[in-house]
Amino acid sequence: MHTLLIAAAIKNPLDGILPDFSFGGQEFTQLWQKLVAAVWAIGIIIAIVYLIRGLVAMAGASNDMNPNPQAHAQGRAKALGAFIALVALAALAVIVGVTLSFAG
Repeated sequence: MHTLLIAAAIKNPLDGILPDFSFGGQEFTQLWQKLVAAVWAIGIIIAIVYLIRGLVAMAGASNDMNPNPQAHAQGRAKALGAFIALVALAALAVIVGVTLSFAG
């Protein structure tokens, strides 16, 4: 209980301060925005490649001549993980926006 009273008495040093990404000028802002967009795009491309690999593994494992349930399950797990990553990357702007609106 004593710790709660101390924490309540301390003033938040970041109260009222908002992040400002324009500290380096217009050129720097354009540069970091392009860099973030490029990394984001590369992440989406990688997730798509892993999704394709998972789907191909599933298709190869569910062959009519030689079905392999374990390989199918592994391919499904890879495809599902890649799909979740792809959805998260596609919705990244919304996720960050919602997170910052709740934090702010």
